[in-house]
Amino acid sequence: METQPDLRNRLLEAGQRVFAASGYASVTIDDIIGEAATSRATFYRYFRSKEDLFDELSRACFREMRALVRKLTGFDPGADGRDALEELVAGYCDLQVRQRGVIRAWMERVDRPESTVRREAASTFHALLSGLEKPISAMGVPSRVAPEVQAALLFVCLDRATFYVLHRHSRIDPERLAPTLATMIQRAWLGAGSGRGSRLRVAARR
Repeated sequence: METQPDLRNRLLEAGQRVFAASGYASVTIDDIIGEAATSRATFYRYFRSKEDLFDELSRACFREMRALVRKLTGFDPGADGRDALEELVAGYCDLQVRQRGVIRAWMERVDRPESTVRREAASTFHALLSGLEKPISAMGVPSRVAPEVQAALLFVCLDRATFYVLHRHSRIDPERLAPTLATMIQRAWLGAGSGRGSRLRVAARR
């Protein structure tokens, strides 16, 4: 017999999947309960609405993002090296996979301005951009582009690259995504020299 936490988690996992497949606007409560193989009565036992379920998924996503920000703020590109950078990028890729429904929905939906979750989203994304800016500033590579703008461009690069590769909109091998992005970031944003024989290679799926 399923416990209450099991049923609740099943609804959350179902919500994550249907938001990933269809976005936020087109998903209904019936879609969620159908995916969870449960009833409306069970849904309303745990959530007031689709938005209530989505808010909970969002908060879980933000917790993961803040954990990633803490790792970013402790990252020293000069001392930690490329392996540590690749580990950070792989962590971001994993987050994109686990939270794909929430991330797609946030990209598509228009939220209520007064929403506490919207404010939490704004502070979390601001912290992530600040975390990306820190190693760029630490390396001090001469550039006409301000570090905060470089950080914003890096976020766009990470976000779109991981989305298109991990969601199979690209022929690039997902297993090569993290090391390829780490190499690109090291050269384009952190100023590492390329050297002979270190040409960037992107592997495609066969």
